[in-house]
Amino acid sequence: MKIYYLLLIAAMLLSAQNNLQAQTLAVEERSVKNEESIELSSWTARLDQNAEYCMNTYGDFIKELFKTKVDSRGKTMLVAEKTLMPEISNLRLDQRTIFTPESGGTAVSFTFSPGYDIHFNKEKYASEFTKAEVFVKNFVRYHYQKYYNEQIESLKNKISSRQNDIETNSKRMDKNNKTILSNKSEGETDKTKSKNEKILRENDTYTAETATKRRELLDLESQLAKANENLRKVLDYK
Repeated sequence: MKIYYLLLIAAMLLSAQNNLQAQTLAVEERSVKNEESIELSSWTARLDQNAEYCMNTYGDFIKELFKTKVDSRGKTMLVAEKTLMPEISNLRLDQRTIFTPESGGTAVSFTFSPGYDIHFNKEKYASEFTKAEVFVKNFVRYHYQKYYNEQIESLKNKISSRQNDIETNSKRMDKNNKTILSNKSEGETDKTKSKNEKILRENDTYTAETATKRRELLDLESQLAKANENLRKVLDYK
């Protein structure tokens, strides 16, 4: 049972570490279909998180930039309607974002439409469409910055918890050792000998727990360093 528990902990930590190592910093042009199955040109970011998480960060991104909420169009599309995006165009836009689950993540496709049947692409509104790529890259940075800051905060809390556990075990063992010495100083009897043996078994348990916590702590510190490294790469992404 104890071996199973240790293997489970190791698997969970390895999974968390793999998640921290994964990040895709790229935006590409793709054709996607809107809610009326009309093909539009998009700038698509391939992100490593699930669609729900990506939809949440997109909603936060739009709200922070333009003080507006996004609307749902089905389960896989969010729209910022009639929104003025001065860094792209002086026209109000319907900015659609389509979230497509892919292996290991989500394709997040941004389209930009100043009218019902008018859409930015390389042939029409080429300048605006080029500026829109920068807008999507800004979202990619925002998304991963939010993701890694959350991971870093979570890892710091876990590290603090392991450190507290190690410190608590150390204090318990110090207290137990003082009790053992006190029992011996008063002249060891069968009763005090039995008590000391029980205390020593407790110390063995604390020692084993502390060794496990120290291994977990090293792994968490490694994950934290990796998360900080990935965050730096995100902030440098252009």
